[in-house]
Amino acid sequence: MSTVSRRGRRRDIIDAAFDCLAGTDPDLIRIDDVARVAGVAKATLYRHFPSKEILYSIVLRQWVDDHQLRTISAVGLERARIRARSMIEAFEEQPQFFKLSVTLFSSTDPAVKAQLSGVAATTQQYFVDDLSTLTEVAPSDAATIVLAVVHSVAMSSVYHGVPFAAAYRLVDQVIGLLTDRPQSRSTPRHERTDGGDSVRTPVAAELPAYKRRRRDRIVEEATSELRESRYEQIRVSDIASRADVALGTFYRYFPSKEALYAEVLRQWFLTSRFTEPLDDVAPGPRVAARIGAAVDAFEADPEFFRVNVLLHSVGGESVQAVLGDVFARARAMSLADLCAARVPDPDDVATMTWSLLSSLTMSAIAYGRSFSEVRRVMDTFAALVISRADERLMIAEREPR
Repeated sequence: MSTVSRRGRRRDIIDAAFDCLAGTDPDLIRIDDVARVAGVAKATLYRHFPSKEILYSIVLRQWVDDHQLRTISAVGLERARIRARSMIEAFEEQPQFFKLSVTLFSSTDPAVKAQLSGVAATTQQYFVDDLSTLTEVAPSDAATIVLAVVHSVAMSSVYHGVPFAAAYRLVDQVIGLLTDRPQSRSTPRHERTDGGDSVRTPVAAELPAYKRRRRDRIVEEATSELRESRYEQIRVSDIASRADVALGTFYRYFPSKEALYAEVLRQWFLTSRFTEPLDDVAPGPRVAARIGAAVDAFEADPEFFRVNVLLHSVGGESVQAVLGDVFARARAMSLADLCAARVPDPDDVATMTWSLLSSLTMSAIAYGRSFSEVRRVMDTFAALVISRADERLMIAEREPR
């Protein structure tokens, strides 16, 4: 086959993958489907792309390239806002591509990681250029913070049903924070909007004591397994054996492996240093201390964070509900710290904080960013938030009453 023909066949396969993605979620697509749409044998497809993951990482990179605003008539601050909003809009119109990025996160293939790293580097550079003269923090840090918020709010909208309108508003808010040009919003300053004590009660609380003990034993053994092995290598039968329960009994407590590990993540979070009261720490430093505790927890147990991301792409509605509960609890604790420190728009800043923390942790676990770098950027963000709060408090105190 000539070089031109090989390139044409490769292009046909990539186009076929795009066509398949247009109609369904990535986890439902089989490589046979792509080969059929491309009009090639499966063996031919594999000669061009050694795996489905590699094919779809290339597809994702091309999709991102097609949606990047390389030339925008706006300049400066407005250009950064337009770019961030265009990314949210692309995910809103085609959420399957966001789901694809989450699915590919767990890949260990260097070729896949190279494609995803290329996507991240290109997108980051756009925002570095946009914000380079507009922020007092390092432009690369500012770009990292904006992209983290974009990714996290998109995840909330795609997987948890949060309206995309909230995503657009939050990216405006974070750019305003970075450039000291806050956006107006209707929520009063320092008002808590997390719903207080309305976080769902864990199912375990509804069980008789002896069943709770058995359920807890299953969760404990599953937690131990995750500290010893990668999630994909763990078998439910082994966990049941270690917990000394029959497999049928196991499934009466947890309908799937995904449901079990969603509960493992919840219990891991509830027993982590992040949940410590920190009442003896002053409000401002408490914000940074809480963030530091979360980074410590993720660094100590990186597989737990990886499984959290993985379950977003493979877990059903009940799994998503548990993950949403974990996020709500974490966010509520950050919100309380921010309210105590009198940070303006604390509800939004709490979301931004967890967005940034999740994105940086993901880059550390999957793409080699050091946890010391994660801490540095998180400290920069915390210092920025507190300084903005102090500045506005001083201005408010000078204003005539």
